[in-house]
Amino acid sequence: MQLHPPGAICIASGELARFPHFTHSMLHLLRPSGTTIEMHCGLNVAANFNAGVRRMLANPLLQWAWIMGDDHEFDQTTLLRMLDREQDVLVPLVVRRQPPFIPVLFKVPVEGGPKGQFPPFRWDELPPHGLIGPEQGLFVAGSAGMLIRRRVLEAMRDPWFEVGLAGMDLLNEDVYFCQKAQEAGFAIYADMDVQLDHWTPMSLRPIRTDEGDWTVAINLGCELQVALPPYFLRQLMQTVKEESTEQFAIDQTRPTVASTEAAVER
Repeated sequence: MQLHPPGAICIASGELARFPHFTHSMLHLLRPSGTTIEMHCGLNVAANFNAGVRRMLANPLLQWAWIMGDDHEFDQTTLLRMLDREQDVLVPLVVRRQPPFIPVLFKVPVEGGPKGQFPPFRWDELPPHGLIGPEQGLFVAGSAGMLIRRRVLEAMRDPWFEVGLAGMDLLNEDVYFCQKAQEAGFAIYADMDVQLDHWTPMSLRPIRTDEGDWTVAINLGCELQVALPPYFLRQLMQTVKEESTEQFAIDQTRPTVASTEAAVER
């Protein structure tokens, strides 16, 4: 990996990070020497990001801002790999955490459509590797993990992030930022080789299958429920080791998953 100048990691959060996996990721993140972390708390995400950018620009040594929410998990090399791309504005590949779980990458809005709504990319439209940008139809993107170079922020006016200006009832501070950045002459790119986990609350519900077997369903909201196959739960009981060293009692009189599958094959 290349050597890079320092920058500022600008985090928007509440009083505490919502997911411990975010804190764990941030503690292990590799970053250029001299990089600062700006963690601003409050209900206004745009205000939190703007506060971080202001402090970043006040230090002439800092050459980029990495925008981050507290509901993400990432590899320790994520930031360095994005810096290696040397783009003005670059986002990783992130999935929206509500159904239908689309990539947070959008095209030019349909003429006459609702203000602030943009057609999303479908998963089968994305290449397996490399960058996509205006050449592939990318217009705006979410701000999760958005890497912004200092020259972009200096060319734009404070506030950089604003809510309610791209759709009256929508926050859209991220897509509005993208629109303003493009008006200032900078393109938006997305890196298919850098992915960001997006954490979301969910519930686990005991349910019966159509055959009457008990299993567990993952309730993802919006009336979307994914049932785990019963054999998968049995396999977990045999393979998962809890950090608490809890030992699961396995009924040795019952056939194992492996023996059941072998019998089916025969």
